[in-house]
Amino acid sequence: MTRAMLLVAVVADELEEKAVAIIREEGGQGVTILPGRGLGFPEHTTFFGLTYRGLEKILLCALDEVTAERAAGRLNQELHLLRPFQGLAFSLKLGATGGMSADEIRRFIEAGRPNTAQESGAAD
Repeated sequence: MTRAMLLVAVVADELEEKAVAIIREEGGQGVTILPGRGLGFPEHTTFFGLTYRGLEKILLCALDEVTAERAAGRLNQELHLLRPFQGLAFSLKLGATGGMSADEIRRFIEAGRPNTAQESGAAD
């Protein structure tokens, strides 16, 4: 049984387009993008002693478990998200999400999964 997951990626503003491209390549059918503002701990200070508060984007996408974990891994590796002040990508289980049953989430994930036979040109 496929487990529904929520891919969460917090990326520097300038990495948004690259992150969305990776999610699409991994099979994401839609991404919700929220603006954010980050503050690292310990705080990062600039040359003039000001505290750096970087602009960030928060990307959310519902995927199956394997795809979400693969996408998070690619995002972390290819965008160097584990470096300081770059961001982080991870996935969360959606089974206990309020407002939707696990069956509804499963149907949503399966409906968004591309049909590989049709995409490759194979006959029905």
